[in-house]
This record gives sequence, C-alpha cells and structure tokens, in this order.
Amino acid sequence: MGRDLLADGLRGSAGCGDIRIWSAVSRGDQGMYIALGSPAGTALLEVPVQDVRTFLENTEALVPRGTESGHIDWDLELANLFAKG
Repeated sequence: MGRDLLADGLRGSAGCGDIRIWSAVSRGDQGMYIALGSPAGTALLEVPVQDVRTFLENTEALVPRGTESGHIDWDLELANLFAKG
C-alpha cells in the first residue's frame, strides 16, 4: 500500500477495488478505515488517524515523496531475482 493512498485517505475516501481507505475524523471519529478485499474474503481494519499521520511524516522525512525510486538499486534487485530463479 503506497503512501500516496494513505495520504489521500486522510483527506477523504481513496482507493478502489481491493483496497479502499477513508477517515471518519469529520464525524468525530479518530479512526482511519482500510477495507481489503480478495476472492478469499474481506477484512476491515481500523487504525488511529494520528498513527497514520505520524507514519507519513516520519517516512517522508527519510524518503521524500516522489524520490522513492532513487533509493533502490534496480540492477541489484533484478540480479537477485534472477539468481533465485
């Protein structure tokens, strides 16, 4: 699940299909809800909105949004995948 999806879920309903996220803060609830679906079943998770905000702030301080791919050595990752065959 990407950080952009979590951030969008803080502002309103986000996602579609197998992953949907929304915050209920506007109704006085301090929870964020994450609905996960698959052919095998569904799950509804509730997490504190403040925990999601803190997570986003901390991860964006380490790796700013939009710079993620610059922190991955793609050649090394591909070599590892092919080596494991």
